[in-house]
Amino acid sequence: MLRKLFLEDIHYKVLALVIGFLFWFAVNFGTKSVISIEKDLEIRNTEERYTYKLSKKKVKMKIVLIERLVPMEMAERVQPFVDVRGLSPGRHILKVQISNPYKLVISLEKVEPERVEVYIVEAPQRGE
Repeated sequence: MLRKLFLEDIHYKVLALVIGFLFWFAVNFGTKSVISIEKDLEIRNTEERYTYKLSKKKVKMKIVLIERLVPMEMAERVQPFVDVRGLSPGRHILKVQISNPYKLVISLEKVEPERVEVYIVEAPQRGE
């Protein structure tokens, strides 16, 4: 009798258990907070033969995180950057990208500015 009670339609019972656990997890750990961080903009994939100048050196970000699960040290590892791979000398408008190693518990709400100007100039040769 008990065996039939527990094993009949077990896939529905397991699904109900998983959904119940997810609701419990969301209620207990789901306190989300929005914080604003201002960070220096990083330039990635540079070439030594060029010098790079940014129109904005700092970026303001609003990130959403779960307070109980995420210490501030983890939030500080979210880093804005622009990728200059393969660009020629001149003026370029690039989108600010975000490196977020904790995508499950930290999400990006807003980046300001969304795009920055990058000026690329050939570097003077050393020894001349």
